[in-house]
Amino acid sequence: MKKLSRGLLTVVISGILLLSACEKSSEAYVPTSNEESISDASQTPSTSNTPASSTSPTESEMLINPEDLELKEISAANFEKGIFIDFDRYKKSFFNDDIISKFKSNIEAVVENDKEKFGKYLYEGSRKESIFFSEEDVQYMFYDLDLLEKIKIDGREQIRVGIQYAKKYADERIENTAITYFFTKNKEGKWRIENID
Repeated sequence: MKKLSRGLLTVVISGILLLSACEKSSEAYVPTSNEESISDASQTPSTSNTPASSTSPTESEMLINPEDLELKEISAANFEKGIFIDFDRYKKSFFNDDIISKFKSNIEAVVENDKEKFGKYLYEGSRKESIFFSEEDVQYMFYDLDLLEKIKIDGREQIRVGIQYAKKYADERIENTAITYFFTKNKEGKWRIENID
């Protein structure tokens, strides 16, 4: 009888420890930005590149949900260099004149191939030029937004702006893709582009 009681107690304790470990491991796993990156235009853009916190809940306000959208395909026949986004259509809440002007200035710099203008609203020391300026004779067409979200994690706010664009190479080849801009406030409380991924 003692062996049966001891065996039953061992099974119960093992079960409790296993359940406790499972709960902790599910709380600890957060996909990294590498796991969620966009590899081609046929995939849905990520909606979360910031690690979740187990100490405070994440607050989120979404104006455009990428899951509700279909990515467009730009062909050589309908490619046109420039920016073709109606920003007023999306202007609401946190996607205000300040964020729009900084975002628009950055993508205008890409179209104009102007590295200095590109860096104007990036965090100091940010090296994101390689995303758009590493290849020669490439033209860009920015044509739609696919994510607008403001999140707050541990009291820190972040605005995510996803954009769809096409690249035209010198050999007339077209590549359709999407990328996300991440805005956070600097020490002075001004919104800046912290990351482009």
